[in-house]
Amino acid sequence: MLKMETNGQGVVRLPARRPALSLLWDLWVLAKARVVSLLVFTAAVGEILAPHALLHWESALAGLLGIALAGGAGGVLNQIVEPVLDQHMRRTSQRPLADGRIPRGGAILYAAALMGAAIAVLAWGTNPLTLVLTLAGTVGYGVVYTLYLKPSTPWNIVWGGLAGALPPLIGWTAVTGSVAALPLVLVLLVFVWTPAHFWPLAICCRRDYAEACIPMLPVTHGVDRTRREVLNYAVLTWLVSLLPAFLSGDWIYGAVAMVSGAWFVRMALRLRTLPEGPEMDRYARRMFLYSISYLFLLFTALILGKLIMSHGIL
Repeated sequence: MLKMETNGQGVVRLPARRPALSLLWDLWVLAKARVVSLLVFTAAVGEILAPHALLHWESALAGLLGIALAGGAGGVLNQIVEPVLDQHMRRTSQRPLADGRIPRGGAILYAAALMGAAIAVLAWGTNPLTLVLTLAGTVGYGVVYTLYLKPSTPWNIVWGGLAGALPPLIGWTAVTGSVAALPLVLVLLVFVWTPAHFWPLAICCRRDYAEACIPMLPVTHGVDRTRREVLNYAVLTWLVSLLPAFLSGDWIYGAVAMVSGAWFVRMALRLRTLPEGPEMDRYARRMFLYSISYLFLLFTALILGKLIMSHGIL
């Protein structure tokens, strides 16, 4: 809405135009670029691990660009659907749509442009399987999770997490055009990691979720049940993270997965034993932040392990 101001003498002063950098930043936030960066990274790892990746570098680059554009479209769709909910959350109240800095119509055009560009890039530079998987991930997050799962079930992040788990497979198919055991294991890894990653944040934000009437697990089943589930999924993540070492014989990755996963489980155990209160909330946020670094570490170790073994360094 256009706001008029006066200079104190009754003269109307029109508001200044928004700086271009401010608009670009809002578009960046609207596309959830930080979340998309994790999707692109895991997709890149899938591409690097694929056989003969360097021979198909054009398809690999097209795959990454397409995933970035489609992921951005999914992020915009998520915010188009729930600006009112975002206004009730301290964590999201300053998002461009929730705060009114970008109109809903403009966001719809932005999402359509990103999705159209993603389809064009993937159709031109990759293959039908990669395009279908990317569309499935975008629709799964932007529509299925946001419209149906998030407002209806406390297990939303479990089933909705599958959409965010697909990029390693998408990266692999962009290079090879086929499916194999290793990228499927990586999809499973991200899938079981997601609840252990997100529920600590949900514990911190449980009051906001309750006020917004979003049935997150801490709201519907309580903090204690949520902490038990975090521990369960942390252990499951640790076990699944060891599977790529058995598939590839990469003991370097296996050592990293063993140590970093043990630390992740240790944090879940610590979270489980803390009494409810500010200290528990701070530790839950700390575990949430560690979980991001943990996934980056695992996927980086996969890349380093392949490079070291393929060049016979060890």
